[in-house]
Amino acid sequence: MGIQACRQNITTLEILKKTIDSIDTIETIIYKQDMRRTNPQNPNDTIFRYREMHFKRLVSDSIVGVKGHWYMYINDKENVIYEDIFDGNRLIRKNNKDSVARIYDLGKFPDFRKKHFWGHNTVYGMQYEFKYILANSNLYSISSKSDTTMNGQACYQIVIGMTDKMTMPGFSTRLEDNKGSISKTTYIIDKENYYPIGMKGESYSSINSGSKMFMEQLYYDIQINHDIDEHELFNTTEETLVGFEKKEMKPN
Repeated sequence: MGIQACRQNITTLEILKKTIDSIDTIETIIYKQDMRRTNPQNPNDTIFRYREMHFKRLVSDSIVGVKGHWYMYINDKENVIYEDIFDGNRLIRKNNKDSVARIYDLGKFPDFRKKHFWGHNTVYGMQYEFKYILANSNLYSISSKSDTTMNGQACYQIVIGMTDKMTMPGFSTRLEDNKGSISKTTYIIDKENYYPIGMKGESYSSINSGSKMFMEQLYYDIQINHDIDEHELFNTTEETLVGFEKKEMKPN
């Protein structure tokens, strides 16, 4: 399966293990994220997104592993268009453009716990993936690329490949068979502290290898284990919804 050695005689598996251990030390994390990806509705178009993320580890949560509050900017980094606030039991999705707040009550509707609503945007989600990959390495190709520099930091590049599979596993998602599907995800990991600070992914079908989907994410301005005001950041009470049209969502 092509498990290669990196510089300084450290293997890709050792890097993944060190990253898992490093993430274990993170109780709270704040960072910014720049993202660009293929538009699923128009493969010839590229979507740009900018987010500011605030997370606190929530071990008992089986969906995304955190309490969280993230802010999304669409075309600039000044105007917040969307906000997600999750306190472990209630997810509020605020659209600041049309003043609509969608409310997902996971206590009232436990089926919401089956949906991994933040994809792989948290370091805890990545940690879960890395643990799964190490436990099921026969399902993946695991290799390395030349070291690189990102955010002024020297970094490893670990490449995870899948064939005939889809959906990197998350807290409530599972690897699935998908004939002809090919994907490669490159994780960029800081050589000093083993935190992931970027990722690049591409996927395509073996039937049409000329049409590729891609995603790139960069994490920066990272603050780890700083004190945060939980009441303010993860507040999903009615007082946070003043001025919004409230829509209670139900599972499909």
